[in-house]
Amino acid sequence: MIRAVLFSFFLLNFSFLVGCGDGGKPRETIVPASAEAKVIVVYSPHGKQLEEDIKKRFEDAHAGYTVEFLDMGGGKILTRLQGEKAQPRADVWWGGAAGDFNRADAQGLLEPYTPEWSKNLPADARSASGAWVATFRTPELIMYNSKKISVADAPKTWDDLLDLKWKGKIVIRDVRPSSTMKTIFGSIILREQKKTGSVDAGFEFLEKLDANTGSYAAEPQLMYDLLDGDGPYAITLWNLADALLLKSNGHSFEYVIPPGAPIPVEPISLVKNSPNPAGAKMFHDFVNSPEQLVLMAKERHRLPARTDLPQDQLPAWMKDLKLQPADMDWAALDKNIDEWIARWERDIKQKK
Repeated sequence: MIRAVLFSFFLLNFSFLVGCGDGGKPRETIVPASAEAKVIVVYSPHGKQLEEDIKKRFEDAHAGYTVEFLDMGGGKILTRLQGEKAQPRADVWWGGAAGDFNRADAQGLLEPYTPEWSKNLPADARSASGAWVATFRTPELIMYNSKKISVADAPKTWDDLLDLKWKGKIVIRDVRPSSTMKTIFGSIILREQKKTGSVDAGFEFLEKLDANTGSYAAEPQLMYDLLDGDGPYAITLWNLADALLLKSNGHSFEYVIPPGAPIPVEPISLVKNSPNPAGAKMFHDFVNSPEQLVLMAKERHRLPARTDLPQDQLPAWMKDLKLQPADMDWAALDKNIDEWIARWERDIKQKK
């Protein structure tokens, strides 16, 4: 009996010592592995509203699981994963440019995963290596404030943006951290190269666009605020999903999808050696399920990449969407975009 009491006393004091550091301060709590397995960390540029939708629906469908989103510009995620390669913190990367996903694949940052339903994706909506599949297609466009510019006067093509009447009225999201802007600028360079045989023509176009640009916004919200405000800013270059979402939230924004607009896919991938690979696959399959894709189409204006969804369940605007996509050399874009953006920053933006 005495031994039992002494042993219990020893365990009690040992537990107290392990739980406290110098001065009796509690040390960092060690979370059991079983608890860690219930947390799924997702890096994404898809915005708070869509992310909160998915978080709630996933957690409701998977009792005990928690989804933690880290929202950032699509162009920042690859850099973050590169820095965390030795000790990954994310389980899933969802959204951004396919070229960044391809670079991550080449650097061994992604875990190949080819679910059965991926057969319902076009060839350009899945990687050859199985490292990623596309959730959405996202047309790029020109967005403007209809209180400042009439529908009749709004620019209808990329070339219209160079008209001197728009000088100082254009605001652009800072390019390097934005997958959307990198895709738009890259597509313009490719278009001009195809017409003239030289990428220099693309930079001449971007220099003229820069001359009409009054501001580069560090974050999308700042760009929206400038467009909404009383100042001169009335036009930007952006994407369809966000334009429709902003309109539904009461902004007086309209848009034009120019002929030759790039229509990139937005992938999802598992992070190699992630803390929760099983949970990552569950999340991956969940957001690509027909039910969730239809909900995101209706609620958040996302154009699904899958081709097997019931057409009668999709919103009317999506079924009637008429697009004239750019004839894009995506491989050339992926290969050159970082060099092109660095040249644009050095030779055009920083000289302004």
